[in-house]
Amino acid sequence: MRIAHVVSYFQPEFGYEEYFSAREQAALGHEVHVITSDRIFPFKNVDKMLSDIGSPYKDRKRPVGVERMEGFTVHRLRTSFEILYDMIVYKGIEEELARIRPEVVHAHNLWTWGTRCASKAKGKLGYKLIVDEHGYSTTYDQARTFRNFLLDMEYRLLRAPIARRSLRKADEVVAICEETVDFLKDFYHYDRAHLIPLGVDHRRFSFRKDARERTRKELGIEKDEHLLITAGRLDSAKKIEHFIGAVNLMDRHDITFIIVGQGDDKYLGMLRKKAGPRVRFLGFKRSEELADLYCAADLGLWGKASITIREAMGCRLPLVLFDEPNMKDLLKWDNGVYVKQEPDGIAGTITELLDDPVKRKEMGARGRKGVQEELSVEVEAIKLLSLYS
Repeated sequence: MRIAHVVSYFQPEFGYEEYFSAREQAALGHEVHVITSDRIFPFKNVDKMLSDIGSPYKDRKRPVGVERMEGFTVHRLRTSFEILYDMIVYKGIEEELARIRPEVVHAHNLWTWGTRCASKAKGKLGYKLIVDEHGYSTTYDQARTFRNFLLDMEYRLLRAPIARRSLRKADEVVAICEETVDFLKDFYHYDRAHLIPLGVDHRRFSFRKDARERTRKELGIEKDEHLLITAGRLDSAKKIEHFIGAVNLMDRHDITFIIVGQGDDKYLGMLRKKAGPRVRFLGFKRSEELADLYCAADLGLWGKASITIREAMGCRLPLVLFDEPNMKDLLKWDNGVYVKQEPDGIAGTITELLDDPVKRKEMGARGRKGVQEELSVEVEAIKLLSLYS
């Protein structure tokens, strides 16, 4: 099958769905192309992130042209302009599709310029169009602030009309979680979405005893000490301050809580002020380093749904998650515990799990099995290929 992925930003050095899908589909014997812009996503502190992983690139720009990569082909097109943080317009999408002549186009995210162009060219080029969506609410629904009200209006007036056109043109629509399925029903009145969860690189994110021992030694964690971890892009939606508050409350000195990632400087500054002596900030880490840290840890703490949770599951890490709708699928294997956003309750749950190593080991094993059977990049690629055909 000849497949073209159309995506605004493509950053294989950081992973993400579009990279893993292309890689796995190529490994399964298909001809795979990625059509994208000459920029990577405008992450906050992106220069620092690139430096931390040893990237040869110093900024977001990438060379225009064609590049072979791990069995698939990347076509980077010249950017015309970017507006409103992550709306990017880049030239030549339809022409590139006409040269490739794909049987299937997988356009990532409903409202992007690339999806608009893929929808427009579908009738002329005759391919099947698959569109995916990752969102599960409008911005104002997440936090009712004036800033979010303005962002919400921008979404409704500018992005939503493009998304509706994409939904009309798409042969199939993929949602990454049940909340996205509900969002498509409630906001767009679209009720035919296929639920295909984001996959985890289960080969890279797997438990290794040697990595655990080496990483704990590097961190200065003794054999009888406990290591807690959270990871991902750091912003106020992650609610990490509640976990810090819980750790500060706990009357024990055998705990270290490491926070991995970059993000909003103001939020990170607030976290640093709240952090006690048992909380450490490690900055952004490459996926290989992150896998080692998960192996070293005894418990993972998250306040918002993230691909990093599934990666931690791949490394057999038991979880403590906030009891919120957007995370209701992540503990269905009995691989962790839900908690309320109350430091006292969080502290009690952490203490109970740390004092029960057998329970933690069983939870971790069940989480790893869930990744292998339902959440791996290989499983995701096979499900997508079945949908394509």
